[in-house]
Amino acid sequence: MRRSLPPLLVGAVAVGAAELALSLLLYARAGFLRALTVLLGVQLASLAVGLATGPRRTPEGAWTPEAALSLRWRWLLSVAALGVSAVAAGGWSLLGGLGGTMVQRGVAVAALASLPLLTLGGVLGGLAARSPESRVGAWATAGGALGAVVLGSLLLTRLLPASLLLGSTVVVSAAALVDGRIDRERFALAFAEDDDEGILSIDALAPDGIVPVEFLAPDPDRV
Repeated sequence: MRRSLPPLLVGAVAVGAAELALSLLLYARAGFLRALTVLLGVQLASLAVGLATGPRRTPEGAWTPEAALSLRWRWLLSVAALGVSAVAAGGWSLLGGLGGTMVQRGVAVAALASLPLLTLGGVLGGLAARSPESRVGAWATAGGALGAVVLGSLLLTRLLPASLLLGSTVVVSAAALVDGRIDRERFALAFAEDDDEGILSIDALAPDGIVPVEFLAPDPDRV
């Protein structure tokens, strides 16, 4: 469950954020088909870049503490990106849009459509690299379907976009806490094993209950 729940939640938030961005940006401007093309292109490209730049295993196939730390930073960046989106969505709702200039529209698209998928894609890329046996893609896709259904049928008509995005930050934060225990336990165990290898146990010194003389005699170099 700890390996399948985080990608499920990330997928739900990713598709929910994409759907929310479409609902905010499409209905405010004319030219539905052109806007849909631009937004879908930006969102899919952002997701692809995030997946491609996620932390990876070493050429020897090892998941290192550095990769685990990189994944942890990607979790934090995804929470921050959703917070930025929440602020942009709040401004959109209060001001009736973010303006009509090209720069203002670009900022809106970046904050609402690009940043969340870019950072969440980085998280999913790292999860897939760390646990290839956990079917991260399948769980993320299932979460995306769940997020689209729940957002479109229940939440989008009842809550403000900013509230939905703030709720998404809570969901991703919870997923990060669940996922973080995997690396903490893995590397804590590895460090414990390394420490154990450097210390001879009493069983190794005296398997028959008798300590060999060479372990009791003083070091002649120190005498």
